Amino acid sequence: MGLESVLTSLKRLDDLPRLISALGHEARWEPAPEGAWQEGAWPERLVIRAALVGRAGELPWYGIEARDAPRAARAVARRLAGWGRTGGVLAIAPAARELAAAVAFGDIPHVACSLDAPEGLGLACLERLRRGPDDGGVRGALAAAAHAAEALAGEAVGRRFFRAFRATLERMAAALPAPCPAEDRHNLALLQLTRVLFLYLVQSKGWLDGQPDFLARQVDRCLSRGRRIERDLLRPLFFGTLNRPMAERSRLPRGFGRVPFLNGGLFEPHPLERHWPVALPSAIWRDAFDDLFERFRFAAGETGRPGVIAPDMLGRVFEGVMEPAARSRSGTFYTPAALVRSLVRAGLVALLAERLRCAAPRAERHLDERSSAARQALHHVTLLDPAVGSGAFLLGALDLLATLAAGDRSVWRARRRVLRRSLYGVDLNPAAVRLTELRLWLAVIADDPADAPERIEPLPNLDCLVRQGDSLIDPLGAGAGGAVTREASAALARLRHRLVAASGREKRELAREHRRAESRAFADSLTAAEARLAARIRRCIEEGRGCTLFGERRGLDTALRSELDGLRSERRALRLVRRRFEREGELPWFHYESHFADVFAAGGFDVVVGNPPWVRAERIAPEQRARLAARYRWWRSGVSRGFANRPDLSLAFVERSWELARPGGALALLVPAKLATAAYGTRARHALATSATLHAVADFTGRAEAAFEATVYPMALVATKSAPPPGHCVRAVLAAHEAPEAPQATLAGGAPWVLARGPDQAALQAIRAAHPRLGDRLGCHLGVKTGANAVFLNPRAPIEPELLRWAVRGRDLAPFRAGRHARLLWPCDQAGGALGALPCLAHAYLSAHEKRLRARTDYAGGPAWTLFRTAPATARCRIVWADLARRLTAAPLLAPDTEDQIPLNTCYVAPAPDPLATLAVAAWLNCTWVRAVARLGASAASGGFARFSAGVVAALPLPDAVLPDADLAALARDACTGRRIQGDIDDITARHLDLTPALRRALALVDGVGADDRR
Repeated sequence: MGLESVLTSLKRLDDLPRLISALGHEARWEPAPEGAWQEGAWPERLVIRAALVGRAGELPWYGIEARDAPRAARAVARRLAGWGRTGGVLAIAPAARELAAAVAFGDIPHVACSLDAPEGLGLACLERLRRGPDDGGVRGALAAAAHAAEALAGEAVGRRFFRAFRATLERMAAALPAPCPAEDRHNLALLQLTRVLFLYLVQSKGWLDGQPDFLARQVDRCLSRGRRIERDLLRPLFFGTLNRPMAERSRLPRGFGRVPFLNGGLFEPHPLERHWPVALPSAIWRDAFDDLFERFRFAAGETGRPGVIAPDMLGRVFEGVMEPAARSRSGTFYTPAALVRSLVRAGLVALLAERLRCAAPRAERHLDERSSAARQALHHVTLLDPAVGSGAFLLGALDLLATLAAGDRSVWRARRRVLRRSLYGVDLNPAAVRLTELRLWLAVIADDPADAPERIEPLPNLDCLVRQGDSLIDPLGAGAGGAVTREASAALARLRHRLVAASGREKRELAREHRRAESRAFADSLTAAEARLAARIRRCIEEGRGCTLFGERRGLDTALRSELDGLRSERRALRLVRRRFEREGELPWFHYESHFADVFAAGGFDVVVGNPPWVRAERIAPEQRARLAARYRWWRSGVSRGFANRPDLSLAFVERSWELARPGGALALLVPAKLATAAYGTRARHALATSATLHAVADFTGRAEAAFEATVYPMALVATKSAPPPGHCVRAVLAAHEAPEAPQATLAGGAPWVLARGPDQAALQAIRAAHPRLGDRLGCHLGVKTGANAVFLNPRAPIEPELLRWAVRGRDLAPFRAGRHARLLWPCDQAGGALGALPCLAHAYLSAHEKRLRARTDYAGGPAWTLFRTAPATARCRIVWADLARRLTAAPLLAPDTEDQIPLNTCYVAPAPDPLATLAVAAWLNCTWVRAVARLGASAASGGFARFSAGVVAALPLPDAVLPDADLAALARDACTGRRIQGDIDDITARHLDLTPALRRALALVDGVGADDRR
């Protein structure tokens, strides 16, 4: 059995000896005494169980079971090293399906690997742990530890390289002249560094005059002659050698020896370089070579080799070289390779199922078996990433499509063909576009078997396939495409096909002709858009001139005048666009329907994939929010005052991706998991559930293959742009061979999507179908928002006692109890309205913060001390529950005992009609079965927590007989005094829900307790 198969079969700690055997070492099984790690031998909060699982010669391998495998493996290895002992550590996290390995040696090298999809660097490092043929069977513990440390060192080398890369980039950007703006300095420095990085990878293949140290020799030679590195070495090498055929090179470039003609655009002057003709000092370049490039080993064709910088590591450059503020602002994060491959594969399987008219599992087999039907169906596929980032999704698609297209022939040639005809990308960030091009070029040359520079095929030109531009906002608005004639589209496609492979003078001429063709396409689209607007304006005017049923002239009523004003505003904007277009003489924007007119002539892209930016509402500029609201219907449905219900930027990308896909095309997007439950996603959920075929809605929160280097909660959305067949069911996982979970018809209507597995889904559907919703009887609201907790919570000044209340926060809640731990300054009347005047102490305190209070986002007038969303929180009868918790946790608040308790916005609150209903609903929300249903519908958060939003709780079942149930209310009253009555509550609620024993067992498992363990 291969190592990959062994890894996928691992389930728990007891299986680790099998992995030790697969690595060629001696398997053992000696469990650690129970409680040993609780006595200081192990980090007790990380390790669940431990055992000696094998030996590599004299080196012991310890196995541990943990919730967080990478963290636990490092911690235990570090503890062993602190004791002066050598040893290896294998940590398995069964729930997260992740394995980590670490060695108590040196700086504790370690690696992590998904058990469901082991691949890339992690798998390669584990492969290196195998016993070699010259081991002799036994080796000393220190030698074995050194061998294991070398095998696991790949990730550490990668981290050191990117730290050095970032430091060098910062020094270079700082050394450029001040008149150049900071962003341009950064991009110029990154451009230069990526060129040299590319050359080091090319050098590793022996393509630079056959010398493995060609670049170091040239730098030393340049400096020894007193010349400048950029002016006298790099520019002649870039612009006179690498971008010119050998026969066209002048005397100086020929002096570099046998250097290949690479083409592709990387070694041509960039517009930034033309605008800012600046050069870096030689001292900066010397340090870059000494401190960065010459400190590491590079290999273009040895992906995953530990200790080597290889192309598969370069995706982290994009995140690594961005400032944290810029990364957060743009919502840009590196997507794990395993998740990229799984998502791209799921998108292609969905498209194949549509085109081959077969079920998804059969389509998946077609792709895996590389059948002729699959090759034919995907031969001319067009695939787009509308927010390309570092190019990870295009690389994943390139690998899958090239492997399919190659059949029994060489994959490296197929990569070139696929790259030229199938892959498209767009990004607003020019550095992202350049890095994507770099990684795609490296994928082309990585396996190229050419053994001489003269035999290397020039790289394809990607600047007509990977474009800088705004995928969300185009100059003509929605629906302006489609006006380009079929002949013009075909001509544009032919030009692009020739341009991709062109070089030299032919390339420059074709580029000019290609730009003219794009401009003609844009002019056609602009004319068509203006004509459509004019026709709509005429229809409005004619409708206003028409007569009513009573023969009277209708005139322009409010609705018609508003529509007419909007159309005329759009026409004015289009005329401004035309004037700028005519003034500049060529297309000054990115415009999908013009730049990719041939794709849109065929209806759009076959597949749209990617991980679009996740940017919260408060980080989006107000003018951009207004443009998005005007442009996108799904986004507009989530707009409200304040930020509580405003949509994430990714929602606009989902709608835009839907527009860009052709009929029958596929979407495969990674989006925030909250899109499945948040109120702002209501319209999007309904539209997708009714007009798309949903193949998978898979929550990856906490999954090993989605181990982002940021705190995110991802969900994979895979759909085809076609009406769902009758009875179609949606999977909660990406793999097509897994059984579907939920009938798609149950997801319509815009309610939160809840997809569970197996019996969980059956239990949920049965309960939801049989009973009314809680939200139909009770309103669910977020708690009070102060907008300035530092001012209102635990005020650091004397305040009149009558203005102080107890704040109820999510952390203060336990079942049936709301703790009193933080004081709240409450400048409000009994109804929650702001007091017109304050007593002197409170007035003096709040006056000192007046500027801050008036600057709060939700403040819209009135006294500066106004609080927000106060009315529900001051009701006499309230049920309150925590937003973030491991399970739904609710408490009743009944006047007069709890009038001094105010739920804040880490809680939700539901006003109830009377004390009996308050207590009954509190008991209902704390029962095992309702907690389980809530957990299935909640958005997952880190650390085993979930978010129980107003929408989640409003969707819970609430039979009519619950609110007046005196028995439930009495049990809740007893629970408030501390009595343990969970079993009694569960029995009553089970009768209300008509739960069978099977449903009880399924829900008890979801809630995290055994069905027989309740008391």
